[in-house]
Amino acid sequence: MKKQELKQVKDVTRSFEELQKSETKLKLFGGKGGVGKTTSAAATAVYLSDCGKRVLVLSSDPAPSLSDIFETKVGGDIVKIKENLYATEIDATQAVQNLKDKYGAVALNTISIFVPVEEDVLNAIPNEVVPGLDELFAMEKVLDFVSENEYEYIVWDTAPTGHTLRLLALPDIVKVYSSASIKLYARFSGVLNTVKNWFGKESARDEILDNLTELGQIAESVRKVLSDGRRTEFNIVLIPEALALYQSESLRQALQNQGITIKTMIINNVLPDNYDCKFCLQRRRMQQRYVGELRRKYADSNMEIIEMPLFPEEIKGLEAIQRYAEMLYRGEENAKG
Repeated sequence: MKKQELKQVKDVTRSFEELQKSETKLKLFGGKGGVGKTTSAAATAVYLSDCGKRVLVLSSDPAPSLSDIFETKVGGDIVKIKENLYATEIDATQAVQNLKDKYGAVALNTISIFVPVEEDVLNAIPNEVVPGLDELFAMEKVLDFVSENEYEYIVWDTAPTGHTLRLLALPDIVKVYSSASIKLYARFSGVLNTVKNWFGKESARDEILDNLTELGQIAESVRKVLSDGRRTEFNIVLIPEALALYQSESLRQALQNQGITIKTMIINNVLPDNYDCKFCLQRRRMQQRYVGELRRKYADSNMEIIEMPLFPEEIKGLEAIQRYAEMLYRGEENAKG
């Protein structure tokens, strides 16, 4: 294995050793697009920072809106929003390029067991994100922040439900792929090594096995972080409408299957009961049917259900976010987590 490739593998190993030692806690917010995920995540980040916690709020939504809600330019770099509060938006397309730069050499050497491949082939792979890759890169970036142990809390505004469901499945998929690949390689390693020698390549049996084993260890580390209830919690965000309820139930089941702790279900845009408007009263009755259904369905769970009213103005800027946060966390003296 070349020195650069060896350094890359060591960097990955060290990163996940640091991940296990980190005390950073994760608060994830997810749900259907347009239900107020970013608002809830931003309010939580502001609340925690006001409690004296050092917080990073980040978005992996393909259409991130942290810049809009904070009324501050937030991009791929970490920017300071206020005392104790920092923000960033994950650019998945850029992350593809970073991953190619980071692991490209190792990938090429592995592929070249079967056929001769030149390095410029990597440049032919487009950086546009294919389904599933954006979640993978988001996960890698978030875990990098956790490993650094620089923040007490990372508040993660995840992508809409479909993306998040793929993200939750990634650790198991990668683990199965790694285990199956190791078995396959063990069975055919002699043949593969012969083919490699035909092309004048150096033997790479240890390198391939090391990479596959490392991949499995990384997947297991991700799974452990996400399922560690002392460190990670998920908050489902929705509005009281049928489609949002159905998608939220799919998300809840996926979280439960992965052993991920669900802290709250936040129901946004609930209409007050003091309207004179007939239309508004009818909408409220419809909403209350769904709210009642949720409360009955999850009455025996440990998940807290919080109703948040429809605000007359947009939630934008620190003052508005703090008002929302005060209502979301009313009665709490300290952030829990």
